[in-house]
Amino acid sequence: MWAKQAGKAIRSLGQTIDRVGVSLEGKFTYTEHLNPSTRAVKNLGRSPKFEESVFVAPNASVIGDVKVGKGSSIWYNATVRGDVNHITIGENTNIQDQAVVHVAKIHKDIPTKIGSNVTVGPAAIVHACTIQDHCIIGTGAQVLDGAVVGAKSIITAGSIVTKGKQVPSGQLWSGVPARYLRDLTAEETQFMQQCSAEYTQLAEQHAEECAKTFEEYEADTERYKILRDVGETGLPQKGDEREDTGLYFRY
Repeated sequence: MWAKQAGKAIRSLGQTIDRVGVSLEGKFTYTEHLNPSTRAVKNLGRSPKFEESVFVAPNASVIGDVKVGKGSSIWYNATVRGDVNHITIGENTNIQDQAVVHVAKIHKDIPTKIGSNVTVGPAAIVHACTIQDHCIIGTGAQVLDGAVVGAKSIITAGSIVTKGKQVPSGQLWSGVPARYLRDLTAEETQFMQQCSAEYTQLAEQHAEECAKTFEEYEADTERYKILRDVGETGLPQKGDEREDTGLYFRY
């Protein structure tokens, strides 16, 4: 207990000394401001709401009136912006790296609704539209205002579903603008379900890693190094006490 109090006092003293030093530098002072986390950002009094087991990457941004269902994931550099309207995302849906999900209110009042078990690929844009359950929106694809993508459908990479377009269930659409290509096969339908399930599991691993402390990261680094060295040399495992870290490792 005393160590905790002493540590707090020393940190406070250090901050005081730093402020005094900054004031003495006057106009030559340079202060670097650290930006707060943007995982969940309030907008106009509305905050994002997450159900259990939702993973939001440290540098992703979920803004405003957004509801995210159980087991869903928002990946690195993705943006889900519910500022001028609301966004709902179902369960076990993944919004992958650099994807953008937004809404509309200027010309028409259109929210964005994304169902369950949906995969939104990297750099895709989902804007003021509806994506029903078990869909895949390919890498860099765009689904624009008022469009509806029916359940168990795929929009291929780089395609653009234009405003107000209706994509029936169970179809593959491709092109700019996107057009009907063919019906999905049973294997493709199974792949869609597998894709969302695998991303739900992968999100659990990333959430665990992102929640680790610095000490846990250091311990992991040492442990993996030991395992790698043992694998290369074929040496038997043994116990060892490392004085430099005070942690117990298995060799």
